[in-house]
Amino acid sequence: MNNEMVFGRWEGTCLLITMIATKAVLGFPRVMMESAGVAGWILSAYISFLALIGFWIINKLYKGFPGKDILDIGESLGGKPVKIITGTVIWVYLTFMMITSLRLFGELIKSMGFPTTPPSFLMLFFFVGVFFAAYIGIESIVRFMAILVPVSVVSFLIFIFALAPLGDINNIFPLLGNGAYEIFVKGSSKVSCFSEVLFLFLIAPFMKTHENFKKSGLISIFISGVVFLSITLIFISMYPNPVAREVLLPAYQLGRTIDYGRFFKRLESILIITWSTIGFMHLSTVFFFSAHVFKKTFNLKYYRPLLFPLGVICFSISIIPERLMDVISFEAKYDRNWSWTISFGLTIILLIFANIKRKKPVKRH
Repeated sequence: MNNEMVFGRWEGTCLLITMIATKAVLGFPRVMMESAGVAGWILSAYISFLALIGFWIINKLYKGFPGKDILDIGESLGGKPVKIITGTVIWVYLTFMMITSLRLFGELIKSMGFPTTPPSFLMLFFFVGVFFAAYIGIESIVRFMAILVPVSVVSFLIFIFALAPLGDINNIFPLLGNGAYEIFVKGSSKVSCFSEVLFLFLIAPFMKTHENFKKSGLISIFISGVVFLSITLIFISMYPNPVAREVLLPAYQLGRTIDYGRFFKRLESILIITWSTIGFMHLSTVFFFSAHVFKKTFNLKYYRPLLFPLGVICFSISIIPERLMDVISFEAKYDRNWSWTISFGLTIILLIFANIKRKKPVKRH
């Protein structure tokens, strides 16, 4: 990325909303229901609150490092060794995210419009566009997101309002579902659903001011939380608990239930355009930053030569699982429970020690 490139508050907010809220059209409602039962909507609100607290803490710690991303902070703390360790951990995480997201979006498109097409073909077709978007650069991706997000929000609102009258409010009872312990103790690890906040720590040098950094984070987490809460509540009100656990792609199944007469059927066929575009931008951003982080970690001059080998690795691994359920189970078990340790845990630890070092008086000989 060019050091002269800058993102405003709007662009940063749109990028983060796209990265976090995209999982609402994948398996988020089902994950919430598996964890908390019919109280999944309470769990979604709870982890949104935890994410806001986590970001508030990080924002306070970030004030002393204007214009630095998480790799720069690692280097300021312990030189190149800490920078390499931090960058490697983040790169592995981004690569894992790319692999799972590519497979999930390929399966989503297959389910929505191409039931007889091999997932690998759809993923390859999808990935070609992702490759060229990443090759052009993050600035073009972010500018397009700034246009896409308002359209996506309007589309999502139509989706929710069309579904709201079809639900049964009695399905949300008993109110605490699987119990308070499952929600507020075990469920706290599901704050990992906001782990894409990590991208804000990577574009921090390109936000014009720290105020833009702070407001982009708070606004995007709040809006994403509202998206998660609304789709989870709708999902729970429409699908009884045992049935909901078997729904692999909740948003798609919800879209299929919309039926308002002869001229308003199968609206999910229209939503496929918006959802495909969202998925494309999500994957393009992950793929770009995977290459960018690798380049910066090992002090390489260019990121573009890395795109092809990284693309081959991601695509090859993503088609290894034979069943969609294998990918969903793996993601739910690991990513949705442990990715917070990187996006929130690693970031907070680095910032705490970096602040201690920064405030430590320099000894004069």
